Formats: sequence, structure tokens, C-alpha cells
Amino acid sequence: MNTATYSRRVAAEPADLPDAIQPANRAPRATPVTIDCGEDWCAGWYHPPMAAARDLVVVLCPPIGHEAVSGYAILVQLATHLAQQGFPVLRFDYHGTGDSAGTDADPGRVAAWLASVEAAVAQARRLSLASHVALLGIRLGAVLALEVAARSTVGESLVLWAPCPSGRSFVRELRMGGFEGPDGSVRAQGYWYSADTLRDLTALDPGERPLGAVRRVLLVARDDLQLERPLAAALGKSGAEVDFRVLPGYSAMLQHGRLPGRVDQRLLDPISRWLMESPHAAVLQGGPLPSPALESRCVGNVRDTPVRFGKDSRIFGVLSEPAGGHQAGNGKAVVLLNAGHAYRIGPHRMYVKLARALAYSGYRVLRMDLAGVGDSDPEEPARGAPELYALKSVEDVRCAIDWLAVRGHREFVLAGLCSGAYLAFQASLQDSRVSGVVLMNPRLLQWTPATPGESWETSRELYPKPVRAYGRALLRLSVWRRLLAGDVSLRWLVQRFASLVAAHLGRLRMDALPEGSPLWKMRRLCHRGASVLLLVADEDESRPYVEFHFGRSGKLLRSQPRFRVADIHDADHTFTRPGNVDAVLQRILNYLRH
Repeated sequence: MNTATYSRRVAAEPADLPDAIQPANRAPRATPVTIDCGEDWCAGWYHPPMAAARDLVVVLCPPIGHEAVSGYAILVQLATHLAQQGFPVLRFDYHGTGDSAGTDADPGRVAAWLASVEAAVAQARRLSLASHVALLGIRLGAVLALEVAARSTVGESLVLWAPCPSGRSFVRELRMGGFEGPDGSVRAQGYWYSADTLRDLTALDPGERPLGAVRRVLLVARDDLQLERPLAAALGKSGAEVDFRVLPGYSAMLQHGRLPGRVDQRLLDPISRWLMESPHAAVLQGGPLPSPALESRCVGNVRDTPVRFGKDSRIFGVLSEPAGGHQAGNGKAVVLLNAGHAYRIGPHRMYVKLARALAYSGYRVLRMDLAGVGDSDPEEPARGAPELYALKSVEDVRCAIDWLAVRGHREFVLAGLCSGAYLAFQASLQDSRVSGVVLMNPRLLQWTPATPGESWETSRELYPKPVRAYGRALLRLSVWRRLLAGDVSLRWLVQRFASLVAAHLGRLRMDALPEGSPLWKMRRLCHRGASVLLLVADEDESRPYVEFHFGRSGKLLRSQPRFRVADIHDADHTFTRPGNVDAVLQRILNYLRH
């Protein structure tokens, strides 16, 4: 499916509209919006001011690539904080990124990203009725904001947080951390940058461009490396008043969705105060502005609809379905569950690719954010994102199934990567409506802390690995050096081997299978009639865990025709290598069709 060939917008069907009624004590929610960008569209979120509205709308220009996923929670917090100070705020996804239309394989990526900024500014003006615009860019988003400001009269004030010194420096980072193809392209952390994209990025040099109408710049340097002083000096020579500061927060943004990022208040307050000092930040007169209407968005023959459900409509998701109404597989609905704290697009936008491709084949796919992740409200606002492997998240999954059931679905397939696989497995055990489960590289399938505060990583290490894994370790010289140096306890090693032997001997008798083990639960799930697809990358660290519990290639469950294991070759944990996502997609399609 070529997602760039055709796209359009349609009004959301009444049945798909989220509940717009807000509790009396809740501040106005941000609203998902569609931004016209040439012949295509970008996804965005409009945060209405929560205090007296100011005549200065803030447009957030996010990073590109993995930083956009790992920093998403921080963008939401930043937008919410500014809205609390009376600023209308629009955050958005560039074309071919996030929830927007397009892919990273489309031509003219840099031009499309710049056009996305300009389109977002126009939409922000329409929604807020503000006369003035401030651009707030992060990393490469700061470079794009500077380029747009230099080309037009947009953005009298600029906030640049940890900006890349130039497009060339960003390309250098990609080459250092990625893999270069024979055609000059680079694949970095699952994202693909063509040779043309790299060339156009290299041409971006914010320090050498005039600043157009920009008069004020707040440049917030990284708190780990301070590389921005030359850029600050160059901007000052262009005639702008540059306020250079080093504030905390950048390091917290780079948690890769594994840990919930939190913005340091020492970053939020200076940014909002600096914006309030703008001569254009006066309070607007008049009543509150109406919220924008929700819209479905089409990419080719697939329609994406933003939805809310659950208690107080706190859970957010995007439903992908065939635009023509054709349903395959007797109306099976697939629910994609967050991998770690990465929001609903998944690592390197993997879930968007899967959802749209499955919808193109006739299935309905809901990629949702658990409570406290992405754009779903936390169950407890003070705590924010949930703990990984938290069983209470099963209730969010049940809410998704309830929402889909009201819309006529009777078969539900839960799918997830890593911790999403854990949640899919646990939810399927508790909800008999689940007819299928797709588990991708699960590092853990059950977790009961042995002691208060025990981490899931510690729990995972309690499970023995296959015998050959320990045998390979004993062949390594570094292991023997650690033993001789006393870095590894010989007593612990003997106990470990004893538990390993006991565990494997216990597997020789099926009647000795401990009740409540992952294998026991998997058998029970299959006996109930649910089908299970376990996808394991050949180079992933989850493989020893999976093989211990289910045997190599799932041989301990050979008697269960509803259970199957599929290897994804030349793949890593998040399937970032060329062809990985296509291989995963084909396995899932085959599974759904049979």
C-alpha cells in the first residue's frame, strides 16, 4: 500500500466520537486536530488556554526520530503547563511521522517537515485567534523552526531547547549511530533517511540565516553537553535578543519510552516566564473559544479516527479501519498495546505501519495509550505513567474491548511488543472475550515481586536460562576471569546450577508442571480456545526466557495446535532492521487469516 498516493479527511462518524462531556472539576482537554498540509495532512493536538487567553499562541516543533517517541510525554507536559499559564498551544507531528499521513520513504522529507511547521502555524492562528506566534522547537525541531522563521514573518519569539547546532551535525549523529546503505541512505534506530533527505538536512545551517521577524530568542542548552554557544552567538549577530540558559530536562527526555519522562519544574517555569515577558503576550478580551471539531483522517483506503473511552473518557486511541467499510476475518478487532512507555505509534512508528497495513487488509485495529501514557489521562494525576508490568493496566485493556464490543465486534486479538506482550497475555487470561494473542519479544510474561520494591528486571533474572546459554558463558574467558577475581560468587553459581537442573528435571513430568507457571497458563489459555502467536527475534535477549518456559520453537506446547512460535530472522528487540516490520506484518496477517 502506497500511503502517499491518496489521502483525505472525512467527518468522524457519530459512533466513533469520544464522549465530549467533561467532569465539572476537569480542565479543558487537549483536542486532536487535523492540519491541512498541501494535498495531505498532519496530526496535531490543540491545548486551549486554561487561564485567561493570551494573544500569543505557542507552536511546539518536536524532535525527529527516536527522540520524538522518547520525548513525547515531556511535550505533553510542556504544552499542558503553557496552557495553564493562558497560552493556547498547538503540538503536531510532521508529515510522515507520528500519527500523520505519509512515511519516511516518501520523497522531499525536509521540505515536507518545513511545510508541516508552516501549516501548523496557520492552524494555530485559526484555532486560537491569536495575532502572534511563538515557535518552540526541540533538537532538530529547533533547526526547522529557525528555518521557517528565516523564510517568513512567522514567529516573533523563538524558544530553542537543545537545538542541533546544524542539520549537518544531526546527520553526523545519524551516521554514527546508524547503518549506511549502499545508496547513501542511513537507517538509525528503525527510521530510514534517504540520501536526498540527508543532503537536504546537511543544507540546514541556522547560524548562517537571517531571522526574519524574530526579535527574541530563548536558547536552552542541553544539561549534559553544552554545544549551543556558537549558535547563540550567531543568532545574536543577526540582530535578535538572545537569552542563553542551561536548564535541566534534556537527559530525562532520552529514556526511550522505557521510563516515564518528567519535565523538571526548573525548565518549565523559566520558559513560561520568558514567554509572558513578550510584548505580545497580553490577555485577549472575550469569552472562551469553541473546541475544534474531531475528524477522521484517511490515508489511501484506510481511515484513522481519534477516539476516547473508559471512565471519564480518560483513555485515548486511534482506530484504523478500511475506509470503504469492508471487514475481513469475520470482523476481528486487533488492539495494539504500548511497548514500555512509548506512546501509541510504537518504537520507530512500528504500530502505525502495522495498524494501517492490517486495516488495508480489512481489519479494525485500535492502537491505544494506557492510562498515563501518551495522550491518555493518568488514573492518579500525581503519579503519572503506570509502572511497567502493572496488572492494573488490564482494566484499560478491558475498557478497549468493551468499546469495540459496543461497535459490533465479537472476536478480539491483543498484540504487544515487550511489556505490551506481557499485558496482552495477562489480559487474555482475565477476559474470556479475547480469542487471539500476538506476543512479540516478551521479556516477562508474569511478574509477582518476591519482595517489596523488587524490579521486573530482578524478577526476570530469577528464571533459569536454557542449559546451552550457561554452557556458552563458561566458554568465555571473561567469565573465568571474573570467577578468579572473585567478582562472581562461586556459591551463587552452584546454587544457580542446582536450581537450573531442578527446573529442567521438573519439566520431564507434565504432572509436575507447577500451577501458575507461564507454561501452565499458556496451556490453559489454549484449552479455552484462544490462539497464540509468539514472535521472537533471533537476536533478542527475550529468546532464552521464552525457550526456557516453552522450549525451543515451542516444543513443550506441540500438542496445542492453537499455539505457534515464529522466528523473525536478522532482527533485534524492536525490529529496527530492514525488512523486520514487513516480516512481522506478514506473520500476523497469516495468523489472522487462519
